[in-house]
Amino acid sequence: MPDHYDDATLDVEKERWYCTYFLVNQYNRVKDWEVTKDAHDHTAEITRDLMRALLEAQKFNDEELTALKSVIQLSGTIGIEKTIERIRDTEIESPKVETVIEGIRDSEGCGIVGGTAYPASVPDDETEVVLLESFETLLVDSATNEERDEAVRTVLDLDLQNVGLGTLSPIFSLLHPERYPIVNDQITSTLEVCLAIDIPEDSTRYFDAIEILEDVRSDFGFRDHYRHLDNFCYWANGDTDTTDWYEANDIPNRTVWQLNAGHQSDGGPDSLWPAWKEHGVCSISWDVGDLSELSMAELTDRSSEYDKERVENYLKRFHNELSAGEIIVAKDGGEMLGIGVLGADGYWYDQTYLDERIDGVSVSHPHYRSVEWIVVPSGDHPRTQQWNTGTGLSPRPTLDRTNAFEELRCALANREQNLGNDLIKLDRRSLAIRNGDDSPKKDWINEEPISRVADYYWVKQNHNPDEIEDEYLEAELDQYWAHDLRKLEPGDTIIHYREGELIGSSTVTTPAYRRVEDDTEFQRVDVDFDSFESPVSFASIFEQLLEEDYRFERHNPVNPQGVNQDYLFPLPDRAGRYLVEQGSTRVDDDRLEDLLSNPLFAPSIPQDLYYPPEQASQLTAQMRAAINSGKHIIFTGPPGTGKSELAEAICEHAVTNGAVDDWIFTTATSEWTAYDTVGGYMPIQDGSVDGLEFSPGQFLHCFRSREDDIVNRWLVIDELNRSDIDKAFGQLFSVLTGDSVELPYDGSGDEKEPIRVEWVDDGVDADKRSRIARNPNRYPMTPSWRLIGTMNTADKASLYEMSYAFMRRFAYIHVGIPRARTNEGYANQWLFDPKYESDQDPSNYATAWLAAADADKSGSLQETLEEVAAPLAVLWANLSEKRPVGPAILHDIVTYVDAYDIEGSSTGAALTDAIIALVLPQLEGMRPDERDVLLRGLDTSRERLLDPNGDEESIAAGQAPGLETERLYRTAEDMFGIDLTDEQDKS
Repeated sequence: MPDHYDDATLDVEKERWYCTYFLVNQYNRVKDWEVTKDAHDHTAEITRDLMRALLEAQKFNDEELTALKSVIQLSGTIGIEKTIERIRDTEIESPKVETVIEGIRDSEGCGIVGGTAYPASVPDDETEVVLLESFETLLVDSATNEERDEAVRTVLDLDLQNVGLGTLSPIFSLLHPERYPIVNDQITSTLEVCLAIDIPEDSTRYFDAIEILEDVRSDFGFRDHYRHLDNFCYWANGDTDTTDWYEANDIPNRTVWQLNAGHQSDGGPDSLWPAWKEHGVCSISWDVGDLSELSMAELTDRSSEYDKERVENYLKRFHNELSAGEIIVAKDGGEMLGIGVLGADGYWYDQTYLDERIDGVSVSHPHYRSVEWIVVPSGDHPRTQQWNTGTGLSPRPTLDRTNAFEELRCALANREQNLGNDLIKLDRRSLAIRNGDDSPKKDWINEEPISRVADYYWVKQNHNPDEIEDEYLEAELDQYWAHDLRKLEPGDTIIHYREGELIGSSTVTTPAYRRVEDDTEFQRVDVDFDSFESPVSFASIFEQLLEEDYRFERHNPVNPQGVNQDYLFPLPDRAGRYLVEQGSTRVDDDRLEDLLSNPLFAPSIPQDLYYPPEQASQLTAQMRAAINSGKHIIFTGPPGTGKSELAEAICEHAVTNGAVDDWIFTTATSEWTAYDTVGGYMPIQDGSVDGLEFSPGQFLHCFRSREDDIVNRWLVIDELNRSDIDKAFGQLFSVLTGDSVELPYDGSGDEKEPIRVEWVDDGVDADKRSRIARNPNRYPMTPSWRLIGTMNTADKASLYEMSYAFMRRFAYIHVGIPRARTNEGYANQWLFDPKYESDQDPSNYATAWLAAADADKSGSLQETLEEVAAPLAVLWANLSEKRPVGPAILHDIVTYVDAYDIEGSSTGAALTDAIIALVLPQLEGMRPDERDVLLRGLDTSRERLLDPNGDEESIAAGQAPGLETERLYRTAEDMFGIDLTDEQDKS
C-alpha cells in the first residue's frame, strides 16, 4: 500500500486519489472488519452447503438456481421465509439443506448483496450439466487457480435468465473471496464517483474488471479479501452519503482557501485564532473602508497606502472570490490552526467587532466573513511542511488558494484519528451551505450569567428529541436559573439525561445566541453530541450523586426521591468526570447478564488423544459432571498422561457456548506471588506522569479486557502445584466459593477506590450488577467462569504444600496411566501398532498420533511406528515396573526416533539416545536403589500382546528393546553419580 500518490498504480487525479485514501482509512476506523467478515463467512458457509446439496442431488434447474440467488441476496430483499421457501422448492432431501435453513433462521437471515428477487432460469439440460461441473470445480479445494478461472468463464458464458454478473460475481466471491470480486452497480458507481475509473459490468469482461480492482485493492490497502473493498463501496454509496457530497462538491476542481490568522501587529494567531473559533468568523486587516461600497478604482487607490498590489489582491479575494460553502484553512504561517466552511451571510464590514471581544489587544480587523470552524487539530503537530506530504500550507501569503488540501486532510486524519468524522463533516456542511441550508449570522447574547458557572452540566431532555438530533440546547430567554444558557462556554461538557438514562455527553461549541419564534425569545447554544455506547441507567449512578462531594449546596439534578424536574443543572467537577467515565466505559450490560447462569457443557476427549475405552468413558463422565455441577477442576496424574490437553479440550468446547469468550493458559512457577495472579502496582505507562498504577494479573484478566470490557475467559494453570498456592492465591479463596473480595490496591479514576473482585449471580440486584459492569475497578466473576488446573503427582513434595482450604474448592479428576503390561507381564504392543484396528476411534496411541501429525510427516511417522512398535512396548513395560510415565513421553520418543538422522545407525541406537534425552531426566528424585534396578532392567526381553481380544496366537515371542546398554549406563553414571557395572559385568 503506497503512502503517496507518486507511488500509486492507478492513473487517476491526485485530489481524487488522496480523498479516496482518506475515506478508506476513515472506513477502516469506523467499521469493524471482523463483524463484516463474520457476516460474509456466514453467507459463504450457507452458499457452500447449498451448493454441495445441489451437487449431491445432481440438480441445477430453475428452482436450484433461484434458491442459490436468494441466499446470496440480503434477506431483506424477499424476507427470510421467502428465501427458505425457495430452498424448499428445490425438493432436495438432504441434511445439508436442513443445515442451510437452520443457519438462516438462527442468524435471522443471510446475504451480502441487494438486487431484485426475480426467479432465475436454466434453459436446458446441457446448461444444467455445465453448471454442475463448473461449480464442482469451484468447490474442490485441490483445484488450481487456472481451473477455477476456466470454470468462472464457463459459467459467465451461459445464457441464464435473470442472472447476470451482479448475481454470479457474488457467488464466485463467496466461494473464493481472495480471488474473485463482486462487480455490481454499488462498486462500479462508487469507484466511478471517487476515482473516475470505469469498471466493466459486462460478463465477458469480468477478468478485465478484476485487473482494475486488484490495482484499487493494492493502492488503498484493502485486505486480500474482496469483501473488504466491496463493503467500503457499500459504506460510501449506501450506508452513508459519502458519494453524494463527493460528486456534488467536485473534489478535483474545487477551491480551498488558506488564510493567515493575523500578524503580530494585530495580535497575531495567539489572540485572533481563539476569537475566530469562539465567534465563528475569519477576518483580515487593511482598513480601506467597506469593500462592498468601493469601486475597483477606489480600492486600487486606497490600497496604495499599503503594499498596493499585494493588499489589493488580498482584499479583492476576500470580498469577491470567497464563496459560501467553500472550505477555508486557518494557519499560522505553515502551521495548521483549524479548518472550516464559509457561511452564507457573506462579507461584512465592522471596525470594532473583534476589538470589543478581545481584551488587551488592538486588532484593527474591519473585514469579516462568517465561518463554521469544524476541524480543530490538537496543536501538537509540526508545521505542515514537515508532515511527509508533497507540499504544505504556504507560509507567507495572507490569503491564497491551496491545491494541497486533500493530501493535508489525509495526513491530518492519520495524525489525529479522532478528527475523521469532522473532516467528513466539512464536506457535508460545504454542500449544505451551497444548497442554501444555512442559518443567518447568530445574534450573540452578551449578558452576564445569573446562576452558578461550572465546567460540567446536567440537562434533562425528556420532551425535545430535536435537541439531540440537531445538536443544540435551548430554553426561554428569561431570568430563571435553570434556563440560564448564558453561562455556557465553548468547551463545557453537558451530560444528557432522558427518561431514566444518561444517553450521552456533548461539548458546547458556541456561546449563547438569541432566537425568536412567535414573538418569544429563546436562548440557544450549539453542542457536539456523542451518544454513549451503552446508556447509563439512572439507578446505577443515583446513590453516588447523593454523596456530598458530588453535589453543590443547591441546584442539583438529583434528590433523595429521584430526578429533579428542571432543565439545566451545574455539576461539580468530580461528579462530571464520574458521569463521563460511566458513559465512556465500554459496557454491554447484556453481556454480564449472559454470564449469570451456569450453562451445560458436554466436553469430549480430543481425537488426537487415546485412552482405553473404559478410562475414556470415565474421564468424559467426570469432566462433564464436574463442569456442569459448577466446580472448578484439577487434573492430577503422572507426567505425560494428557492432563494439559484435556484442560484445553474443555476450554475449546466451552468457547463454542456464547457464555465463554476465550481462555488463558499459563504455567505456575515456584516464584509465583499474588502479583502474578491478582496484580499490583506498576509505574504509570504515560511518560508525562510520574507515579504508580494498578496492573491486573492473570486472574483479573479473565474478567475484564485491557479495554475494560466485560469478558469471560477461563483460566488454565498448568503444573499448579509448582507454586506456593496460599501465597499466590490466598486473597482469592473466598471468590472461588462465591464471595466478593476487596483487594489492597487502589484502582483508576479520581476516587482511587479499591479494586474488588465481585461474585455476581442472579441473586445480586440488577442495579448493582449494572454499577459493577460499568466500574473498571470491579472485576465480576460469574457462575459461568472456571479455573482448570493440572498437577503432576510424581512431585509428591509440592503436592502436599497445597492447603485444604484451596483443595476443597475443586473437583479432582485423576488421569492415570493405562496399563503398560498385562497381568501376565506381556508388553501391550497393539497400543503402538499403526495397523491395529478396533471399533474405538482412535484405535490406539499410534492412530491418535498419526491423526495429529502434519500431512507431510505422517508417512515417515507411520514407517517409524511400524518399526518401533515392538521395542517401544517392551521399553514402556520395563519402565513402568519402577517409574510410571505417560504416553506423551512415548510419543516424544517416537518423534525423536523419526527425526533421528545418523547414517547407518540402528533403531536401538536411536532409542538409546531418545531415552538419554527424554527419559533419564524423569528419573531425578528416585531412590538410588530403585533407579539402579530400573536402569538395569530397561533392556529386558518380554513377550508381546498383539491383540487384546485375540487368542494364544496373538502373543508374540519375547523381544528386548535392543538398547546400546553400555553407552546408556555410562551416561546414567555421569548424570547420577552411580556405578551400574558389577564384578560379573566386568568379567
